[in-house]
Amino acid sequence: MTDTKDAMLETMALTFLDGLDGPGALATIAATAPRSASAVPPSADDTGLVVLDHLTERVLGGHGEITPAPQPGQVRYYHDEIYDASGALIGTVAGRLGIVHRRPDDSHMIAVRTEEVRLLGRTLRFTGLNDITAEFAGAWVSVPGVGLTGDILGWSGIRAIHMTSTPLVSDVRIVLCR
Repeated sequence: MTDTKDAMLETMALTFLDGLDGPGALATIAATAPRSASAVPPSADDTGLVVLDHLTERVLGGHGEITPAPQPGQVRYYHDEIYDASGALIGTVAGRLGIVHRRPDDSHMIAVRTEEVRLLGRTLRFTGLNDITAEFAGAWVSVPGVGLTGDILGWSGIRAIHMTSTPLVSDVRIVLCR
């Protein structure tokens, strides 16, 4: 059991470090997961892994600005809703995205993303760096997090985000491991 959990944690870490460049990256994790959940409250079997897939996030509002050509110093605060595959509202996001750096070798903009996600009656905190230029170009980006409440307190997680062609709508996947 410990070897399986260690292997899954290693896969999660490698996926995060390599970045998510499409649905296939998380498929590796999902293939080893004991279950895939959308509207089901997170619970894990003895492997300790939960995958919440096929989620849709819609921006409700916010303030500040990140332009289509982001610049260091731009900041955006936002409020979003998360829906499962059936269209049921299962969570909310309160976040901050701040452009902090222009990478010299390719001029990509790097942002710090900090989010409080309330999902299925639980609270998670995600924070980390994202390549916002790649995100705006359609790449999957991910940010690590931790469970803050209830039965997921202390669980590690990764939240993957993919902007869709529909304005203000993203595909989202959340992987949790105790």
